[in-house]
Amino acid sequence: MDVLTETAIHHVLSMSEAIRALHAGYASYDGTDHHPPRTLLRVSEQDATFGVMPYYSTRDNLYIVKVVSHHVFNRRRGRKSINGLIIVQDGATGEVKAQFDAATITALRTGATAGLATDLLARKNSKTLAVIGTGDQAAAALDAVLCVRNIGRVAVYSRSKDNAGSFIDHATEKYGRRVVFHGCEDARAALCGADIVCTATTCAEPLFSADDVAQGVHVNAIGKHTPVSREFPLELVPRSILLVEDREAAIREAGGYHRHAISIPEMLQAEHREYQSQTTIFSSVGTAFQDACICVAILKKLQLLKT
Repeated sequence: MDVLTETAIHHVLSMSEAIRALHAGYASYDGTDHHPPRTLLRVSEQDATFGVMPYYSTRDNLYIVKVVSHHVFNRRRGRKSINGLIIVQDGATGEVKAQFDAATITALRTGATAGLATDLLARKNSKTLAVIGTGDQAAAALDAVLCVRNIGRVAVYSRSKDNAGSFIDHATEKYGRRVVFHGCEDARAALCGADIVCTATTCAEPLFSADDVAQGVHVNAIGKHTPVSREFPLELVPRSILLVEDREAAIREAGGYHRHAISIPEMLQAEHREYQSQTTIFSSVGTAFQDACICVAILKKLQLLKT
């Protein structure tokens, strides 16, 4: 069976459709699916992580597993940093229904979830966006935010000026005159005047200070988060509304400061527009549920599953 590649996946499911699929999935989630904690192996001398994420969808009767690795230094060698497969099996027969490129699904679902969080919490009149990081996740987050807000200006920062330049060139070609892109010398400069911030990096230390974030800004932090590393300063948390995909997963994988966070399903049940004038943070660790939502949406569009 062929693997659905990046080109095929993007041909079938747009970012807007991915955001809608996640919204519908979170809104109807009833807690009956099975999703044990992911298994992670970290190899510090290679700065690499290997992970296995199993999932069982009760509604669709599907087994879904992602086997993926993340090698931080691969980009310096001209290779993808995320590699792996997602395999979907029929729950009744075990038949393999599809195989997906894991890097593409990961970027698509991460970006789409950031888009959903932005739609829930960012001010409706947001016009400026700061993007910190220039990899596939950053590109997906940019695409998602542009789907839900009428952004006119995007500030881009990367520790590599070459990467920032390439990111801006590709984005300008894709979005044309609709958006003005410009590079910044540091993260603080990128945040100046931003209504929305997207961070998608592997930095172990905060990228900016709490004072750099103006009141009412929405932050999508979708990069590397562990109990000892994060992209945003903890000093920002007490004066912010903190949103997560899954509270238990966020506490387990990224730290106890998430214990008072609001999960996406909870936010969908709340008067979320009341939060749009406040400073908000979406702190993402990524979940198998998100992968499942996107894979199922693709299979339904391909008519491999009943709608």
